[in-house]
Amino acid sequence: MPDETYTKYSKALAFRRIAAERDAALLIRFGRDLYRASLGREDAFYRDYGRYGVNFPTWIASCTAASPAFAQFLEEDGEAIGLVVLGCDERDPSIGRVHHFYIRPDHRGQGFGGVLDDYARDALKDAGASLARLNVTARNARAIRFYQGQGWEEKARRGGLIFMETRL
Repeated sequence: MPDETYTKYSKALAFRRIAAERDAALLIRFGRDLYRASLGREDAFYRDYGRYGVNFPTWIASCTAASPAFAQFLEEDGEAIGLVVLGCDERDPSIGRVHHFYIRPDHRGQGFGGVLDDYARDALKDAGASLARLNVTARNARAIRFYQGQGWEEKARRGGLIFMETRL
């Protein structure tokens, strides 16, 4: 699955395994923007991942320790345009988690989110999950519409978050 290549508008799409140390600067840049898109600002990124976000790549590495397929860049013609970070519930491995979907702002609204969603479902199924869960901030209306369009169902709301899931 990670080595599959997709073609769209004569540009090649491929997934590339993240190497946390080598890709640290790009991961931090994507992480900051992901928080900005979700929360409207990036200060929570620094709260969660330390000064300058230096612990974000370390956390990504912990996801790839469970499975290399769990943290991948989506590349278009060799340039990273997106990121997917996954995991499985430690208490119940039949439950997969989508920690992060991210598409660069200049590539949003062009169908790349669906490519990430398909990848996430396949990778979680391959890991033995039969259910996938994610959460999204209630203020991120664009992401909520996207997830609903992909078949994710809202299961609960708590503390400004919407909890969603889908069968795999």
